[in-house]
Amino acid sequence: MATDCHACTSVQFSGNVRKRLIVCCDGTFNSADKGTDGYSSNVARLSRVLSNFGTTSNGEKIPQVVYYQSGVGTGSLTYVDKARQGAFGASLAENVCEAYNYLANNWGPGDEIFIFGFSRGAYTARSLAGVICQVGLLTPLLMDNFYEIYGAYKNRGNQAFDETTWANDPLVPGELGTVPPPDGSAGDSCYGTRLEHLGRVAHLHVTIKAVGVWDTVGSVGGPNWFGQAGDDATFLSTKLSPKIENAFHALSMDESRGNFPPTMWHMDSACMEKDGVTPRVNLKQVWFPGYHCDVGGHSSGAVDTNSVDEIAFSWMCDQLHGLLQLSITSLQKYILFRIGIEGVVDTKNRNIRDLDAAWKAISWSDGELQDTNTFTSLWWLFSLVATAKTAYRRIPGETKAFEKIGKREKRRIPYRQFNEEVHPSVIHRINNKKGYMPGPFAKSWRYVEAKDGARA
Repeated sequence: MATDCHACTSVQFSGNVRKRLIVCCDGTFNSADKGTDGYSSNVARLSRVLSNFGTTSNGEKIPQVVYYQSGVGTGSLTYVDKARQGAFGASLAENVCEAYNYLANNWGPGDEIFIFGFSRGAYTARSLAGVICQVGLLTPLLMDNFYEIYGAYKNRGNQAFDETTWANDPLVPGELGTVPPPDGSAGDSCYGTRLEHLGRVAHLHVTIKAVGVWDTVGSVGGPNWFGQAGDDATFLSTKLSPKIENAFHALSMDESRGNFPPTMWHMDSACMEKDGVTPRVNLKQVWFPGYHCDVGGHSSGAVDTNSVDEIAFSWMCDQLHGLLQLSITSLQKYILFRIGIEGVVDTKNRNIRDLDAAWKAISWSDGELQDTNTFTSLWWLFSLVATAKTAYRRIPGETKAFEKIGKREKRRIPYRQFNEEVHPSVIHRINNKKGYMPGPFAKSWRYVEAKDGARA
């Protein structure tokens, strides 16, 4: 229990009960809780392989509580609304607020927070993490004022939340849950600034155990008349917070839609030790073969003959080793027994010995990829409207980011602070799949294996 947090003293707390709160934000058009047909994304798969209880480093049992959120463009929507949300990412802010509300209502001292997402659900996940890291986690009682606080956070521009004018202005009696005195005296103004008041009524010390995402994209560059320009998805910072202990990002190398550029993470000086080389945050960003849904999981299709999504899913599960407890029985369905290969391999009376046949049916990383940036798909039109581009070329290692040094100077973030790697499945596919060569892949690149024991 955090004894230095004033807000924690008001939380009903008994004994040493702790829990893991796990938020899973699905991607565009992906819904695993609406009773609709389609293959589960990797977010839905992860939500279903988590054990009800995990084990702490002390050997104690700890509940693992999952909150699953369908992606944008799902639910009871008109065709126009579904298309608008799917193409331009409308309603992202609403999804962030809903997930934040869940955590605010359920978090207690000592709890661990995990957040996962795919596509615009990944954007939601990272935006949610950003709010928690900069604003803190409000108590349930203060959630009546979340609209105002969240609005100030979204409108902060390039500033940190604690640097904004809103945060540093004096608290006006009657704001943020305070009660103005009837005689009109200063009353609650003794709390100082709004930020100082939040320090007393919110959990500013909360950290996030892990954020895991597949192929982060957002709503970018859309015109005002589609109702999303700037107010739904321009509030995410690509700068990783040191309050996030672990950050894992699986990226698709072949995706080319103009409104699907990857949103990379980078570590600035706050995430590095004093030597400027050793990271304080465990960040991994790994490129996989295939397109957006190949890495994050299919939402439709007669047969899942991909195999790349299972590889990206397995990689994420590997990163979570020691952080979350996964059900081995459930993993057999999604990894060992290869979800969705009905029609490719006979699934009747399948047992563990069928694993070899499954891999032979769809060789590792050599499955059929799903390019959605075709003329008939109309995604090129959505891209043109949203970004004035019909295509976007993803190039590992080419993302640029800068941080301020003083008031006027800035420096470019070193490449090592993005911590990007290319997964071995890319090399395997190049060597074994005739005609496959990712557009951004330079022939002059060398293949360098990860160090022994590394989960790359």
